[in-house]
Amino acid sequence: MTVELAPSRRERKKQATRQAIHEAAFTLAEEDGLVGVTVEAIAARADVAPRTFFNYFPSKEEAILDWDGERPESMRRALLARPLAEDALTALRRVMEDEVAQRVLDAERALRRMRLIRSEPHLRAAMAACSEDMERALVAGVAERTGQDVDADLYPALVVSAAWGAFKVAHLRWSDLGGRVSFEALLASAFDTLANGLAPPAIDRHPHDRPPTHERHRR
Repeated sequence: MTVELAPSRRERKKQATRQAIHEAAFTLAEEDGLVGVTVEAIAARADVAPRTFFNYFPSKEEAILDWDGERPESMRRALLARPLAEDALTALRRVMEDEVAQRVLDAERALRRMRLIRSEPHLRAAMAACSEDMERALVAGVAERTGQDVDADLYPALVVSAAWGAFKVAHLRWSDLGGRVSFEALLASAFDTLANGLAPPAIDRHPHDRPPTHERHRR
């Protein structure tokens, strides 16, 4: 049995400082837009020195996103820790389900952050770069699990691309729906669709339904 030790006082203090910097960056971006936010303003709002800011985040964008540079490696390790009896897609699904459970603790705040990201091109670009880091780490994990060459074999990149795509589609749909359907339910539906070979859902047509105009014109 693995015993998890509680964070030390020093570690709790670091976590609190990191959270304060993120809170300050996020709040300022909501208030003033990304262009109006500076590292100095974030540091002042968080009551830390500007040099302290850079101990936690390399840029204001990553502070707003609350991006942890160790997260890709953590996800890779989580993937490798999944039971070997699981196929790669199932293992990726479980890791991503755990990620949602751990990261989306405050749904309202997560939705606000998603709206902010989608409204700011530089934040979208920063999120895309973070996403690419995650994919790269997961591809390495799948390659290691399956004994394939990360550079020569297509399978690791293909299965991760499909799984990460399912995650992103569920995330965007969750945002579009304003959280009315849970992220977990949308993620499950996306992965179920993948597991079924992307078979299209059955469409119920009433007897009076007519085919699309372009089909009628061909008759």
